[in-house]
Amino acid sequence: MDSWLSYWNAPNKIYVSERHRRLHYDIVFAGIAPHLPNRRGVVLDWGCGDALAADRIAERCGMVFLYDAAESARARLRRRYDSHARIRILEKSGLDELAADSVDLIIVNSVIQYLSDEQLNEALVLFNRLVKSGGTFLLGDVINPGSGNSRHVTTFLRFAWKNGFFLSAIGGLAQTFISPYRNLQREVGFATFTREQILDKLARHGFAAEKLAQNIGFSRNRSSYLARKLDNGGCPQAKQTEHERGAA
Repeated sequence: MDSWLSYWNAPNKIYVSERHRRLHYDIVFAGIAPHLPNRRGVVLDWGCGDALAADRIAERCGMVFLYDAAESARARLRRRYDSHARIRILEKSGLDELAADSVDLIIVNSVIQYLSDEQLNEALVLFNRLVKSGGTFLLGDVINPGSGNSRHVTTFLRFAWKNGFFLSAIGGLAQTFISPYRNLQREVGFATFTREQILDKLARHGFAAEKLAQNIGFSRNRSSYLARKLDNGGCPQAKQTEHERGAA
């Protein structure tokens, strides 16, 4: 296993129990809810995983598009939501075919740590194309540089103790320690960002962003940002990249 996408496409035990999995999505939905558009709004959850809160999001909006790069995740999503009138599961081709300026809110939670810089830049170009002028982009669970594993483990164990799955958490951490996840973390690593780095990257892709008071996930050691597409829709970095490619 040589990439994060390979890991997420294979069976894994990132959630130590069903209770953990459902609590994760409950907390994320609570963080997302204040930023949802109105009843006619369109939401894209990019890198959505199991998206257990998609039906709750759909109750508040007009349409929810779900996309995950892992085929195994998309298969689970189709089994869960194929019959839902206001939820659509997108393949990569369907994502590329979405109309420009058609999405009110893009959600990207606990994803960018697994992306290369090139993959993140490509995603931000896509988001700039899809989000309406004045629309928003919610970026959650951004890892701050220097926040090591020990801090994450401590936070997770406190969360598990408070929510009644402490023993499962201990067992899950032990399995993770010898799993491909741990090997990939050592060999590939996580992308981490300071506040200044992520705000600058978003600005170069046409978004004015602010750091939220707290993360939309359970970890208070990670950060969330709300970005609004600039009225002129400018995406300077995308234009520069195209120019550089032409010059080459």
